Amino acid sequence: MELISKLISNRPLAALTLFLVSFALYSPSLKSDFVWDDVEMITKSNVSYDTSSIIYYIIPDKIENKQERYYRPVVYLSWVADNGIWGISPFGYHLSSLIFHSVSVVLFYFFAALILREFDAAGIEPAAFLSAFLFALHPMHVESVSWVAGRSDVLCAIFLFLASISHILSYRISWFLALAGSGFLLSLFSKEVAIVFPILVLVFDLMNRRLFNWSNIPKYAVYLGVMLLYLYLRAKAFDIPEVDGGIVNGGLEHAPSGGDHASKAALYLGLIKTLLGSYLTYLDKLILPFGFDPFITAVPRETPFLISSIVLLSVLAVLSFISIKMREKVTAFSIFWILITLAPSALIAIVSITPTPLAERYLFIPSAGYCLLIGYWMVKAGSRARLKRIAWGLGLFLIVVFGLTAYRGQRIWKDDLTLWRDISLKSPYHPLPHSNYGLALSNTGELDEAIKEYKIALSPEMKDSPRGLAITANNLALVYLDKEEYEKAEMWFRRALEYDPSYGKTYYHMGLIYYINGELANSPESYREAEQYVKEAMKRYKYYGRANLLLAKIYLRTGEADKAVKEARAAIDVGLPENLLKEARDILEIDNGGSYQEPQ
Repeated sequence: MELISKLISNRPLAALTLFLVSFALYSPSLKSDFVWDDVEMITKSNVSYDTSSIIYYIIPDKIENKQERYYRPVVYLSWVADNGIWGISPFGYHLSSLIFHSVSVVLFYFFAALILREFDAAGIEPAAFLSAFLFALHPMHVESVSWVAGRSDVLCAIFLFLASISHILSYRISWFLALAGSGFLLSLFSKEVAIVFPILVLVFDLMNRRLFNWSNIPKYAVYLGVMLLYLYLRAKAFDIPEVDGGIVNGGLEHAPSGGDHASKAALYLGLIKTLLGSYLTYLDKLILPFGFDPFITAVPRETPFLISSIVLLSVLAVLSFISIKMREKVTAFSIFWILITLAPSALIAIVSITPTPLAERYLFIPSAGYCLLIGYWMVKAGSRARLKRIAWGLGLFLIVVFGLTAYRGQRIWKDDLTLWRDISLKSPYHPLPHSNYGLALSNTGELDEAIKEYKIALSPEMKDSPRGLAITANNLALVYLDKEEYEKAEMWFRRALEYDPSYGKTYYHMGLIYYINGELANSPESYREAEQYVKEAMKRYKYYGRANLLLAKIYLRTGEADKAVKEARAAIDVGLPENLLKEARDILEIDNGGSYQEPQ
């Protein structure tokens, strides 16, 4: 006990301990591969992750990028750094994610200590340490830390905690306002959920009786300016994702059409049900984080769930009121933090802009409020002789269970095959898990099993979207291409274009099919067909190094060496995997007086 007390009272040592504990807990992920979006966004990306593109991704070209969904330059910069240090080694990317998570835990520790001090709480040091310890171990962080593409939540949390700490300190030292504004901007550049920071600031200032202080005007003006700057850059570069005809996840798409009162009532009722179901799911996973589901396909909307949600939210409201009434403000602030930071995720459940309406990674930032609440009350209870054993026992139980659950939860993120096998079993009636499981099977050479999964995903019962069907059909065609069954491959590529004529990668693969046909039959007509399809693909992607390279190879076959060299150089500039990079460099030898050698 004395050793623990010394550790807790020494903040630098406590911070180092928290860093090492959080790092050690997630160290198994260092052995994990790239999974899910990691593959497309890192190893097969059309984007070049080099320093020459940094300014472009902070202030992108308006016309070229209007079809993008996210504006997260900090995440992009983190991948640029990883690529520069590690290339495309999964180990390096996972190492960065572990470091980011450990840093977020340390920053949360200092944030918790500041909040507890500002609200005159007792036991500041032990409560802050326990809160941060629980935050380091919370099982709902597994998705954000073990999945490289999920690091946006971790990066956002780092800068959100930094901005919150700086806002509090700015009341003592004015120059911290600049750090608060910078942290806010960087958190917005990491993930959109940071838009709630001004609301959190207002809640804190209101509870701390500083809201109507005239000295706050410059602070609020800075935060407003940061938000407007972000919205300007976001709108300049990327469209706000459209809602497909007002469709809302969870069943609102079945609301009656028309403009009468009944239709509007059904619409609003569906929206309320979705919000309540979303909050219940998130709060349940936050409080009892012992079951993992990386692919939550539906929002619970049944009456028992809605009643439970109303009751739970009412209890939280009552607890907040009592907390404020009793001038014990930590409880109220913690609850407000949870509910406010969950709001953007609940809105995602309403609007159909993601494959799933809910996701466990969205709990990374809200869990800070939960951990602060639990840590604070355990220390408070532990200060009373009658409750001391219960508090210590419960705290130890949570630490052990959280740690073991988080440690074991990393297993399914080991590789794509493990992940999608697990998801396809948990979500057997959704097409995407079967499609992605098929892709994982094909990548490991299990081609016949992959074909079965693809055909399950393409079955009418799955009711996939045109784009989803096109992606699955395209990937199925690639399996037949690997099996050298070119007629079946072409058939499924054409089927993919029927499903969604706007899917650019299928045009590239049709070009590849015609290039192969040209090789087999020595047919100039096939090469010209290939050229047209590849150009169609390039109209849809500004950066597509593979398409440039294929076009270069086509021009070599048609005797247009100058064009081949130009496209090979463009492919290298855009970015290619190492094996394809060698092909492009071989083509450039023509321009240097050498002769092109077909790669072996």
